Amino acid sequence: MFMRVLVTITAYLFHPLLMVFAALFLLLCLKPHLFGVPVWTEQSTLVVLIFIYTCFIPAVAMGLLKLTGLLKRLDMPERHDRFIPMIICAIFYLWLWINLKSQSGIPLLMNATILVSIVGVFMAFIANTLIKISLHGVAMGAFCTLWWLIRTGHSGDGVLRFRFAETGVSEVHLHSVIAVSLIVAGWVGLTRLWLGAHKPSEWYLGLAVGCLSAILAFSYTF
Repeated sequence: MFMRVLVTITAYLFHPLLMVFAALFLLLCLKPHLFGVPVWTEQSTLVVLIFIYTCFIPAVAMGLLKLTGLLKRLDMPERHDRFIPMIICAIFYLWLWINLKSQSGIPLLMNATILVSIVGVFMAFIANTLIKISLHGVAMGAFCTLWWLIRTGHSGDGVLRFRFAETGVSEVHLHSVIAVSLIVAGWVGLTRLWLGAHKPSEWYLGLAVGCLSAILAFSYTF
């Protein structure tokens, strides 16, 4: 019983919708200077906007689909249940990317991060027409690869620690985030397999799609 509660909490805590927001928020905390501010709180409006379009609206849309009967279960165990929710997510991610791309104060790194989610959703949509794919796997694969790409290609400014408060920097290092992300990805994968939500091949396919989406998005942007 305890294990089932734990893995269920894991599924929601590291839900693909939340992982998109987490990546964008952590990017702002890591490199606020790219946004023209010393700390993320001075871009709180942007944080709220990102949350609304990457989490709140898609979640409300899925809830409405459930109420109208177009979606049988929120965890979408069947392959055909995922098509409409993925289209909804793609629309709002694309809207956010197009609008922020035209803003002078938004760095390319954020544009690239949003594009990762767009490419990931479209690739997952295509893969899902052939085989059930783990969307948690897509999210975790993209999340881990995103930080690896930032560390290897976009850390020339020497900023490797996160700034969560107005004074000083935290002890959280980019390397720590990469390490924890890999551990979390492994744990999420184990929980999805334990629940019987996916076969190993579906989880690994999700990871591969997520990794590839991050590489493609960064290659296009930079």
